[in-house]
Amino acid sequence: MSPATRRRLAILIGLVLAVGDRPAHADKPIPASDLAVDQVSIKGGPKLLGAILGREANGALAFAVRRDWLKKAHPKFFDSTLRDETAETRNALAELQRRIEDWRKERAPEGAFEFFLKKEAERVEKELKAIDAGTRDEGAPFMVVDVAPAKVDRVVGHPPQRRAVAQAAWRAGVADVESRSAASLAQELKKRNVAAVDDADELLDLLPPRRENDAAWAARKAIVEYQHRKPLDFQGTGGLLLKAGEKLQAANGAKLIQELIQSLAGGSLQDLLDPPAGKPARPATGSAPADGKWLATVSKTAAAEDVSGFRVTRVEQNIAASRVEVETRFVARLPDGSWRTVWQHVEKADASKPREDAEQQILQDPQVRAALDLVKSVGIGGEEQVKLAVRFGAATMEAQKSADSRFYQFRDRCLSRLDGPVLRVPPTK
Repeated sequence: MSPATRRRLAILIGLVLAVGDRPAHADKPIPASDLAVDQVSIKGGPKLLGAILGREANGALAFAVRRDWLKKAHPKFFDSTLRDETAETRNALAELQRRIEDWRKERAPEGAFEFFLKKEAERVEKELKAIDAGTRDEGAPFMVVDVAPAKVDRVVGHPPQRRAVAQAAWRAGVADVESRSAASLAQELKKRNVAAVDDADELLDLLPPRRENDAAWAARKAIVEYQHRKPLDFQGTGGLLLKAGEKLQAANGAKLIQELIQSLAGGSLQDLLDPPAGKPARPATGSAPADGKWLATVSKTAAAEDVSGFRVTRVEQNIAASRVEVETRFVARLPDGSWRTVWQHVEKADASKPREDAEQQILQDPQVRAALDLVKSVGIGGEEQVKLAVRFGAATMEAQKSADSRFYQFRDRCLSRLDGPVLRVPPTK
């Protein structure tokens, strides 16, 4: 083989290897329906890839795009968006400065509350001076593009589970998130042992400061006051909610436990363990009450306590499906005097799954022992019923722990700064 032939062969092999090393997503554009990111095409403008945030009060579509991607993919559009962002940031900070001043006059904060507001006021003043001097660099990794309804050409949105893949990939620093399929990203995340968690709050914490309507500002104040002024929590099952730490009177508590056990033993629980001939096991009776009734009740208590927000944690147990749901939410008082849920999360757990450590912890609890003694004294509830009840308790503990963790993440994000994360709270009418 001549030297020239060997050189040509070497070049050919190199080209083949180079092509073979290219990732599959680089061969051809991925259809919008297969991407993990959302898409909005602007009339007379670019096609943006990112995440839909929702509609603003004026009807504009708020769309989040990764800053580095937009700068590289559409540099001219990036420049105009950056100018708009700088103006919006200055307006947002100036508005926040005035609101902090009014807040301090309204509440006359003390201790940690006053320290927090003082530090935030100083930070905002410093940022405003930097903007005016042209020395401020926005560190938020995402930008927000507000697209007027008349400028929207096409929108392709994905369900939360699909968006969670994109968010996890962005968080993990995966390359080319905007141009890769959801399947490709999910596969890479699996290799990296990164979980795709459906957490919309995470993206909102990566956005630059934006002006907030009065309802969103009221919600933000409520979260801060919950932490630094006066916390108020309600816990319970269904529509029966009590202030955290508040206990039923002993006589009423015993009666409640007895009625609950009798209901379970004589109804859905007994049928589930030993269904009568020809009769299928019944699902748990009743359903979660509508928000209106219980929310109105606890809101009256909150108003009497002179708080602007509170947390509610409710447990729902479905015996037939062996499932536990723990719902936790934060409710804030809005400028019109109404109370509205501004954050909510539901955690589910499989009650048929054994959890030995948690079950032992439950069995050693004095209150649980008292309840079991009550079961024995009234002659209801066998070993299998006790075992099932303990498993439901362990599942509830697990779900409660996860729900608490998600709430603490939300709370802590809101306590890091008063201009983030962006709160998507519709204005009051």
